[in-house]
Amino acid sequence: MTSTTHATAEADMALEPTVLPDGPILVATDTAVESDAVFPIASVLAARSSAEVIALSVVEPTNMPVYGVDGMIINLETAAETQANRQSAAHAQLLRMAPANAAWPIIVTTGEPALEITRTASKLRARLVVVGRGRHTGFDRMFGGESVLRMLQLGDTPVLAVEPTLTSPPRRIVIATDFSPFSLYAAQVALTLAASDATIWLLHVGPPFDETVPFLQGRAEEYRAQAATAFAALRGMLHTDRMAIESVVLTGSAPDELIRYVSEQKADLVVSATHGYGFMRRMVLGSVAATLIRRAPCSVLVVPGSARTIAAARAQAVPNRMTRALDQDDFDAELLAFTVRNAGRRCLVEVDQADFGAQLLGHDLQLVGAAYDRHDRGVSVMFGTSTLKGMHLTHSISGVTTIDLASSSGGVDEVLRIGHASGQTLISLT
Repeated sequence: MTSTTHATAEADMALEPTVLPDGPILVATDTAVESDAVFPIASVLAARSSAEVIALSVVEPTNMPVYGVDGMIINLETAAETQANRQSAAHAQLLRMAPANAAWPIIVTTGEPALEITRTASKLRARLVVVGRGRHTGFDRMFGGESVLRMLQLGDTPVLAVEPTLTSPPRRIVIATDFSPFSLYAAQVALTLAASDATIWLLHVGPPFDETVPFLQGRAEEYRAQAATAFAALRGMLHTDRMAIESVVLTGSAPDELIRYVSEQKADLVVSATHGYGFMRRMVLGSVAATLIRRAPCSVLVVPGSARTIAAARAQAVPNRMTRALDQDDFDAELLAFTVRNAGRRCLVEVDQADFGAQLLGHDLQLVGAAYDRHDRGVSVMFGTSTLKGMHLTHSISGVTTIDLASSSGGVDEVLRIGHASGQTLISLT
């Protein structure tokens, strides 16, 4: 069943615009022919956005000894030789697949590929990771394959998994939406990749209503009324110029219906967001995103929910913000007042350390409170719910040297920065 309206309980949620990231495009390659597809599309997208492109290739280390027997070929390369050979192979692939004038830096590192790719993307604040679309078997999956899914579980950067047929900006795009801020941000990211005259289908899949039952018929009518408002709000946030946008609703199993619709429309890109928070997203990836990566007949763009939260926090750095350094003698009183003003607000927590760079501790965390201990000059910040036992996270920072508080021109707290000898913790309130 297909119609032009849909709604969810989140239909009335505010869909505020978010400033998109402006970092480099990170191209991940293992130098095999299967990864050739990443270069043409990365080149086109970079030319459109004037973005820098950086190529990354990760060499997996050998973790066990290899013993020679008759008929066995043993790789006697040292780690340095392996890295040098990979650098040469990546350079040759770049010369073969990228434009002649493409002076893209090539980074070769050693480690578990998905982990190293997500770490590098975070360090560079990349706007997009582009990878070849792998078609993995059950055997690969059992032994740690499906690196794209693992990148989405570990990282916070949008991932474009490319089919070899996508060599120009996509013109037929299906965007899965549930009207949440996460799917809005995924749509905004997708539009930065789309052809200027692309056709966009905003697609939502919901539960079927048996309209032969009077009560359910009333629910269905209410649902459709909310849908009109939700789609109008979503379209209003998307600046599409000449692009044609259609709003579509399907009912049934979201992954199955989405795959079916993408196939029917012969789309060249399908887009989805993930909604997991913090460590939970690292354990469970949304069924829609996982199904698209495994089964979609075209290129796939998946935008982690945390990518939207990070972008929103960074977008708060506006000229009207007022920042003040708190007096060390008043740290305890200031943090108590901060707690009173902001307990219950949602926030993003980023930890910057000199030894491992920037790491996201969590996003959409509920602030419970912050306190200062004069004895060890430490700050403890608690997140979670104060009403459910055990449902909390405490982040402790020792050796605090500075605390800065940034507020809007209207006096609303926006960012708390806690500095110490080896780095800082940033708490961005949303």
